[in-house]
Amino acid sequence: MDMRISSAACNSSVIRFGGLLQKTFPRRIKYGKDDFRRNLSICTTSQTSSKISLTVQSPTCTAFSSPADVPQRSDEWFALRKDKLTTSTFSTALGFWKGTRRSELWHEKVFASESQIIQAAQRNAMAWGMLNESVAVEKYTKITGREVTTMGFAVHSKQSYDWLGASPDGVLGTGILEVKCPYNKGKPETGLPWSTMPFYYMPQVQGQMEIMDFDWVDLYCWTPNGSTIFRVVRDRGYWDIIHGVLREFWWENVVPAREALLLGCEEDVQSYKPASTHKLTGLAIAKSIKLASESKLLCREIADGVTRGSPDHASIRRIFKDHFCVMKSRFSSYIGIQDSLFAEFVAAMQGTKLATNVLIASLEASQSVG
Repeated sequence: MDMRISSAACNSSVIRFGGLLQKTFPRRIKYGKDDFRRNLSICTTSQTSSKISLTVQSPTCTAFSSPADVPQRSDEWFALRKDKLTTSTFSTALGFWKGTRRSELWHEKVFASESQIIQAAQRNAMAWGMLNESVAVEKYTKITGREVTTMGFAVHSKQSYDWLGASPDGVLGTGILEVKCPYNKGKPETGLPWSTMPFYYMPQVQGQMEIMDFDWVDLYCWTPNGSTIFRVVRDRGYWDIIHGVLREFWWENVVPAREALLLGCEEDVQSYKPASTHKLTGLAIAKSIKLASESKLLCREIADGVTRGSPDHASIRRIFKDHFCVMKSRFSSYIGIQDSLFAEFVAAMQGTKLATNVLIASLEASQSVG
């Protein structure tokens, strides 16, 4: 079973951070490593709780194509995303997932059709998220006292980066809100909130901060049985690593394949199909795990009881061990990680940052000689 969602061209709410949106066909552009700061403004509407104790004033809108917000997962929203690499797909483009998901994303971007096919399991997870997102935002405002403003679709202010896009769930004055409502493998009613931040969301939230030029994100995990809030801060060094991989995926895999397709050279299209992983995938995962472990747990709410502080050390050790075992099975065959290194990692679980740094150093060394 699948569901088809039509994508129609539109001129709906798109926010360019620092400049006006221009609709252009993707083109080859030379990129540098510019370091710049941007002044931005946001076109927003408000969602707030009747019990708010602290209000954050929303910026005013100065640059947008339409004053109306685009509902996420609407026809207009899918149309706006069609020619962008969006932050929600960053982990896939980076090769974080087993199987063919990276090539499937490439196929979706190259052979963009009038409809997007969504399989049943993914459809159900999306429906669960859509059903509970407003409830989750309301709960977040009740816990934090913050005003949450909504927006449609944001693109990077610099034209050479306008192939990147983001649809954050909310803006918090000078920060971003990203809401997750886990589907819990088809049993969402019994799900519990995360005790640690899943590393595979790090590319998404760091990408949002880069596009919007903000310095922090509150990643909010909502379940019917409680919720947790993780504060993630911007890391420019991390962005330098993943941006190179994302740029290569877009400009060396997607764009030339599109051009070949337009020219009728269909036999050449498949030559641009990416591998399931990139040579920097292992390093990006290791960095993601490290940053996820450093994200601050602002509060944990279970059955309306709110506690504040960090997760217990045992939870951190457990999540690190699980993630690194996955990394070993996926990457040891080609990045030179030996069993002895993982033995050292497991032995160093009492100091998780040390273990992470050991693995990252090994990954970086393997890339420098590879």
